[in-house]
Amino acid sequence: MINSEKYIENIPQDLKNHSQWLWFKRIVNVDKHGMEKVIKIPVSPITLKSNFWNQKENWADFETAVNNMKSSGCDGLSFVLSKDDPFVCIDLDNVDNKKLEIFIKDFNDTYIEISQSGRGLHIFVKGKIEKNFNNQLEKVEMYQENRCIAMTGNVYKFNDFVANKVLLKQKELDKYYKLFSPKKSVREVIRKYQEAAECVPDSDTVLETMCRYNARARALFEGSYTSGDASKDDFSLLLFLNSFTHGNAEMVKEIFLKSALNRMGDRSKRRTEKGYMKYLEDSISKAIQGGNKRYWDYNYHRSKGGYSLE
Repeated sequence: MINSEKYIENIPQDLKNHSQWLWFKRIVNVDKHGMEKVIKIPVSPITLKSNFWNQKENWADFETAVNNMKSSGCDGLSFVLSKDDPFVCIDLDNVDNKKLEIFIKDFNDTYIEISQSGRGLHIFVKGKIEKNFNNQLEKVEMYQENRCIAMTGNVYKFNDFVANKVLLKQKELDKYYKLFSPKKSVREVIRKYQEAAECVPDSDTVLETMCRYNARARALFEGSYTSGDASKDDFSLLLFLNSFTHGNAEMVKEIFLKSALNRMGDRSKRRTEKGYMKYLEDSISKAIQGGNKRYWDYNYHRSKGGYSLE
């Protein structure tokens, strides 16, 4: 059950003052091994849809978002980090206690909340970083723009002290960015993943790689390109995702649902959420079959964006 009071009472006024609020909806995926993975899909309080969530006109002020949350059918509030605000979110997930203690020592006086999983922390500070990063090896992520953070209002207490402000922490940001941001090229990081796990990297790294090396795939994902045929655009993006995930159907679905092409809830593609998911899963199966294992070569990427699937 959504606890609106936690959001109202605990989220700092600094964040509330920015009209960058969305809802999020939890979707549980079960992979072929029976393992569950929760995907949090952003939903706009303005359009009641998840597509184009990263466009400013689809964001709401805090009061609008929190007051209409319970009737939305969604699972909570989320905050959009933008290049126009001063905020950075440090996302720690399942880090060891020793590493956690180091972060808490430097950030205990700024707003920290326990993440949706209950196993991680979101540390909010003011400052700037060079770029977003997701270091899955160290379980440390930093985001400052084009990222939607699922909020809980479940504050982290340090020696019974609760910080209710977002403080400027540039010196500390610089320190931890230098420590944990990937030092190697995307290709080298991906090779390390392959050597360790004999598989493609995590979905965030797959998405970063695809958007970096394939302009058409990025345009489809962000919604800046359309052929005028929604089903054709869906299938085109699914073909790209098939290539970059090496045919991992669950990862294809996870990334597609984060894209601007996701039309869940707008009734333009199947009348129910169940019907839409069936359409999407059937389309993914066809894309995997039609892709003919034309996979992106993570060990030797081509300088102009790899395979052309157009």
